[in-house]
Amino acid sequence: MPTFRTASKPGDTIPADEILETLLVEAGAAGAIPTNEKKLLKFLGLEQMSFDFVNELSFLQTEQKPPGELRAALHLGENVVATQSGLGDKRTRFSIFHEIGHCVLPEHHARLFVDTDQTMSWWTKVRLEREANQFAADLLFQGKLFTEQCLSLDTSLKPIIGLAPRYGASYEAAFRRYAESHVLPCALIVYDKVARSEESYVEDDGYRIQYTITSAPFRRLYFAGVQMSDESCEAAEVFGSNEFWTAGTVFEKELVIQSEGKDKWRFETEVFSNGYKIFQFLKRPLKSKP
Repeated sequence: MPTFRTASKPGDTIPADEILETLLVEAGAAGAIPTNEKKLLKFLGLEQMSFDFVNELSFLQTEQKPPGELRAALHLGENVVATQSGLGDKRTRFSIFHEIGHCVLPEHHARLFVDTDQTMSWWTKVRLEREANQFAADLLFQGKLFTEQCLSLDTSLKPIIGLAPRYGASYEAAFRRYAESHVLPCALIVYDKVARSEESYVEDDGYRIQYTITSAPFRRLYFAGVQMSDESCEAAEVFGSNEFWTAGTVFEKELVIQSEGKDKWRFETEVFSNGYKIFQFLKRPLKSKP
């Protein structure tokens, strides 16, 4: 199996972006979207297998996590990347990229990694898991390729909705990458359902802010995050006065945000729902009304 841990002198480590570029180029996956996970696995000498972790946990030989919580695992001793059977294509690919991150990144020396939705969350507190998540996202979006491609696009979610499937990425992953790497001041507010119900209509569901993503220029000019005054709000409040809105459609809406110091900003925003989350993109500030 190829290794990426060679150092020029003791104590040196290769930066993650260099590892990423080397891996994509040497595996023959650079510049081609969506990123071909099979080429990466073959180059690294890894076999990808799907398991029902509840009933086939003997492969892992571990009691670290309940099998029902497991989503993916890397077993370097067996050269296997295992994913939970039944995962959607996008989650499976990201899980594979996450385990590849564990395989090639410095300090990720464990022979066995077992991962859940929590460890593969962007908000994990475990440094190694954050690094593997970032590496997985970089593989998904071909390093800087996605960001560079977005430079020629309008500052809007609309072109990203068309671009995300080309990278094999979810709308959420593409929106997040777009906002955090943008050269202009912009931000993304992500709302998640407070309670999920198979029988409820989206407009009747309660939502709360799950997280905020901001570009570096936005953070310098405005703020890094947003909180709601109430615990939750209805979807209709986020979408505004649009009488007829449906999942998959982008709507325009102004948003006023007040700082702790009582300063107020007005932003032109776009609102989009994928059916279970709502995304509000702050794309430009507006002059205060007289």
